[in-house]
Amino acid sequence: MQAIKKANSVRQKDYRTYLVINTIGYLGIGVHLALIPLFFSLDLKVLSCFLIWLVAWWINRNGKHDLAIALMICEVVLHTILVVPTMGWHAGFQYYLIGAIPFSLFSTKFKGRLIVLVSIGLCLTFTSLDAFTHDTIQSFIPAAHIKIINYMNIVISFAAIGIISYYFRVASLTLEHELELLAHTDSLTGLYNRHRMQDLLEHQTAMFLRNRSKFTLIIVDIDHFKKINDTYGHFCGDFVLSEVASFMKKNLRKGDVLARWGGEEFLILLPDTDINGARIMAENIRKAIANKQFHLAGESFSVTMTFGLAQHEIDRSVEDSLKQADNALYKGKKAGRNRVMG
Repeated sequence: MQAIKKANSVRQKDYRTYLVINTIGYLGIGVHLALIPLFFSLDLKVLSCFLIWLVAWWINRNGKHDLAIALMICEVVLHTILVVPTMGWHAGFQYYLIGAIPFSLFSTKFKGRLIVLVSIGLCLTFTSLDAFTHDTIQSFIPAAHIKIINYMNIVISFAAIGIISYYFRVASLTLEHELELLAHTDSLTGLYNRHRMQDLLEHQTAMFLRNRSKFTLIIVDIDHFKKINDTYGHFCGDFVLSEVASFMKKNLRKGDVLARWGGEEFLILLPDTDINGARIMAENIRKAIANKQFHLAGESFSVTMTFGLAQHEIDRSVEDSLKQADNALYKGKKAGRNRVMG
């Protein structure tokens, strides 16, 4: 279903609403086309209903999703009121009303009391048709054919509700994923934030205790970052943080984890890596950063970084390893910056 081509006038934030209306629209077009010969043979004036449906489908493709939903619901109600008294209750056209209720929830205009009123209106239409047509027996269509039409309408109604439920589920999972990203991601750099990294450190420590899979931590600090802010402004500082984060991420291996640890500090988690391997990797990144020229608003400048390393050991907690890496970073700063310590 996601492969349906998006119309040019549909905004990205409305794409899911567009998809569900478009899919239901195609389902309705197919149903109408299949039933037109039957309705014409019975002299049922439902062509206007089909035209309303087509207009709603076209309006949806032009970005007017709320109006399309309203028109489609009105079409379903009108179609049901016209057909059920003639075809009889047992033909099952009234089942379309049930799917209209969850369908209405995709409209941004249907809120609170209006949704309740729409639901009550659909329910009253359904029960009224039951009261006036349930015992009506028509003789111009064989009972066996009525049963087939009834089964067909049941399948169509379930298909519509299934489509609607599917997109509700997709919307729910997407929102859940977006909220999780917001909770775990640093908005400036796009890296994991401190909270998420702490969760990953707990997981890595548990793996270490279970199978002794060694890992090394690296705390990285941008040298003279305050001077960058004072000289070029905070916008430039943000630019440097973002560029450095992106550069380091590209130079790490798959499985390595990089997070913004706070301010101008980053934390790198290197699974299955001892201190010697971590030192080589840190030195490569340090040299590459030091040789890189940053360009912003006509200014060119370079930055250096200091790295503090600590390999996690069995006789200490991950907090102790972090403290050791931080101490190594402090020694690197005292020794003149732009170096790897640990």
